[in-house]
Amino acid sequence: MLAGYRARLEARGFDWGGEAEGALATALTALLGWCDKDMVAVTRRLTLGLDSTAAIIESFVDALPDPVPVGLAVVHGRRVRVRTPLPFATAGQPVRYHVFVLGGDAPLTLVAATASAEQPEIDVDGCRFRAAEPAATGTLRLTTDAISRWRVQDERGGAWFPGDAVRKYDYHGRSYFHGQDVTLEVPVGATVVEVGRGCEFSPAQTEVRVEAAAVQTVALSPIRLYDAAVRGWYGGDLHVHLNYSGDLVCAPSDAARMQQGEGLHLMNLVAANWQTSLVYDREAFEHSAGQDLPWSTEDTVARWGVEYRNQLMGHFTALNPATPPTRYQTGHPRSEQPQDWPPNATAATECRDLGATVAYAHPVHAPLGDNGFPTGEVFAERHAHIPHARELVADAALGLIDSIDLTGNHTIWGPEATEVLYHRLLGCGLRLAATAGTDAVLSRSRDGVKSNPPGWSRAYAYLGGTPLSVTAWQDAVRDGRTFATNGPWLESTVDGHGLGDTVSLDGPRSLFVTARAIGVGVERLDIVGPTGVLATGTTDLAVHLHVGEPTWLAAVARGGSHPAVLGPQVYAHTSPIWVDIAGHAVARAADAAWCLDWLDRFENLTRKTGTFTHHEQLHDLVDVLDRARAYYRTITAGEDT
Repeated sequence: MLAGYRARLEARGFDWGGEAEGALATALTALLGWCDKDMVAVTRRLTLGLDSTAAIIESFVDALPDPVPVGLAVVHGRRVRVRTPLPFATAGQPVRYHVFVLGGDAPLTLVAATASAEQPEIDVDGCRFRAAEPAATGTLRLTTDAISRWRVQDERGGAWFPGDAVRKYDYHGRSYFHGQDVTLEVPVGATVVEVGRGCEFSPAQTEVRVEAAAVQTVALSPIRLYDAAVRGWYGGDLHVHLNYSGDLVCAPSDAARMQQGEGLHLMNLVAANWQTSLVYDREAFEHSAGQDLPWSTEDTVARWGVEYRNQLMGHFTALNPATPPTRYQTGHPRSEQPQDWPPNATAATECRDLGATVAYAHPVHAPLGDNGFPTGEVFAERHAHIPHARELVADAALGLIDSIDLTGNHTIWGPEATEVLYHRLLGCGLRLAATAGTDAVLSRSRDGVKSNPPGWSRAYAYLGGTPLSVTAWQDAVRDGRTFATNGPWLESTVDGHGLGDTVSLDGPRSLFVTARAIGVGVERLDIVGPTGVLATGTTDLAVHLHVGEPTWLAAVARGGSHPAVLGPQVYAHTSPIWVDIAGHAVARAADAAWCLDWLDRFENLTRKTGTFTHHEQLHDLVDVLDRARAYYRTITAGEDT
């Protein structure tokens, strides 16, 4: 499998999976990965539909950082935009360039080029420019107490890696690789060294002066903020792609090093398609389905799973199916299964029957409107194939979903829209856990949140005294003993009950509610319920709340951008604690009405834009929606569910 991928990369370059339709789409996809990390405005312009290719290219070029990163050049006629002063190149590490050529026979062309110490100039389409400066080197030896994430940067912003490292860049554009005791050659002069290790640690940094032909040893360890496993909690990432086109091909050993270097207890590597019938890493999944991967230990476990994909209905991940499913996707026009059939409910049922837990991934990619009701962006015909989790509202009502990913790559829009959807479903009594799936793509060196390391967001599941295993982690998800975070530790209790528990009352009364956040970047801590924010503090809350009707309660931590958090903002959200009164669980008519409205909009969009070969295929989806409507209508009618 990997040999075939490497042959594709050699033959096709950046888009070795053949996902982009043409050279222009390939170049735009690559250019997007170099753009400034705040891509909301650019992405909105793109998804709303710009009226010309030139406008799209202009928006991307305008969003490039200034100065441009090392390894990027933009050529327009005889004008060249490249980082100055020029980056260093050494005999052991040239500077690899993505050169984007504007104009000419095509509006945008991507050219791969290399500037070396021996040949520091690059010639692209007759435009020759100097792109590197040769430098003398010294040796850095980096050591730490466990495999960790390293960043090594010279005084000109150049990134340096060991010879065998996977060269990656995070959401903030910072280089990284993983190791415990590594040696690398770097240019002489001032060098910044940083080491980190996932959510439970704060990075440590130092600056050293590298001398020519000398060895400089740096012993550095990240600073522990909290130890989840000691408390009985284990962090998992449900959505990691080993290979998904891009500019790299990664092996399982690369995934192992990254998981260990991020202190990530559980990792779900997913086999998935993109635009065609090519299911990346399918052979690896089908060979190892239902088995711990070889690097698993008593505190680290990895499995192969599935991301099931339909652009109209949404994507979900399946953790730990015992055997391969019947299908991996529907509704992709360039695939062998272009029909939007069968419904996601069919695939979710199959995965659950195979022992998997099912989580809807990156649920909402656009803001929701006034009062949280869906806006035109989520259900507009021109956006029909942006993969909002449209079928989630139906599948959750049918009991087919275990959790919703509250942190991950959809957070470029902010987590608020997904949070609104989650709260509405909780208000209908649907016991869905809060989980996390990063959608990290290990085979892309630079692509915003997608080129982040796995586990930059994660869901912590409470196992108590039970040893770590995939099945124990799944049981915790099914019980709602989880919280999702991209950094902070978050906990909450209600009258001494923990996450996922039910507090049973004979009648209305006051409850003692606590919440606590530990970690970097938290600016606000809320206790929330169906009616919104019930109490607010900073990092600790302890309040008495009067409860007059069945409800749910959860904690949310929020903050702005923080360099230690590899996303736009600090965010964490617990699964709820449920409060029943006189045998009745929460079932709010307003939330059920909201869900019914969602289902009506989804059906209307599907009838207009869905791809079906005959009417019975559409009928199968409508049947799923009607069965879900029956659930929500019992709530609006005031009946017990």
